[in-house]
Amino acid sequence: MGFFSRLGKKVAGGVQSATRLGKKVLGEVNRVGNKIASTGEKIVGGVERVPVLGSILSPATGVVRSGIGLVKNVSELAGRGKEMIEEAEDIVRRGGQALKTGNVAEASDVLRRGKQLVGTGKNTLERAKEVKSEAVKVATRSM
Repeated sequence: MGFFSRLGKKVAGGVQSATRLGKKVLGEVNRVGNKIASTGEKIVGGVERVPVLGSILSPATGVVRSGIGLVKNVSELAGRGKEMIEEAEDIVRRGGQALKTGNVAEASDVLRRGKQLVGTGKNTLERAKEVKSEAVKVATRSM
């Protein structure tokens, strides 16, 4: 086994470990973010239902609701990121199978799916930029 073969296997192993870790992290961000958002909505809803307290704290609950919306958006983006990693893994796996078998139709399908994933990635990146600007607005409102 040559030097480049061993190096390639080490790099591939590192990439696999990184994608596993990325999926775990994004999955946990999604799960915890959803729990925080649902709990926050319940608390704010309870405060707003109390007549006097709700009217006194309405400016603060508005900012808190904006923060909860931000947490939901981040959680959603983390979920999308995890799905994109899983899709990329499937594309790579199918691409390898297409190369081994020489199946041109399968390779064409893998290429098409890869292009779609790139488009999804670009859209998700644009959404992440929007969420970032929303976060800045929420942070300046709360000061």
